[in-house]
Amino acid sequence: MRFIRTSVVVMASGTALAALLAPPAGAAERAPVLPPYAYCGTATEGGLAVRAKGATDCSTALRVARAFERQARRDPGSDKPVTVRVDGVNWKCESRQGSPNPYIVCVNEAHPTEEFQLNS
Repeated sequence: MRFIRTSVVVMASGTALAALLAPPAGAAERAPVLPPYAYCGTATEGGLAVRAKGATDCSTALRVARAFERQARRDPGSDKPVTVRVDGVNWKCESRQGSPNPYIVCVNEAHPTEEFQLNS
C-alpha cells in the first residue's frame, strides 16, 4: 500500500511539473519556427560557426565553407551570391539579414534541402 501511495504522489507531481513547463496557450503561434541545425564547428579563418541543416554532412559543409571563404576573399565588398563547387556539386552561398546580425546560407543547387549556415 505504501508503494502505491508513493507512485500516485510521483505521478501527480510529474503531471504538475509538466503543466508548469508547458508553454503558455498561443505561444506556438507566436514563436518563429527555426529549422534544425547541427553545429559542425568553425571552418573559416574568421571563426564563423558552421551549422548544417537536416541530412547535410558536416564534413561537406566545412569544405564548402572553406571554399566559400576563399572565393569571397576575391571580391570582399560584394553582396552578390557566390557559387562554389565541392566534390562535383555546386553550392550557392549568399548573405541574409538575421536578427540582429547577417549570416551566410549555402544551399546545394542539386538538392536544395541540403543547406548550412555560417554565422558568428
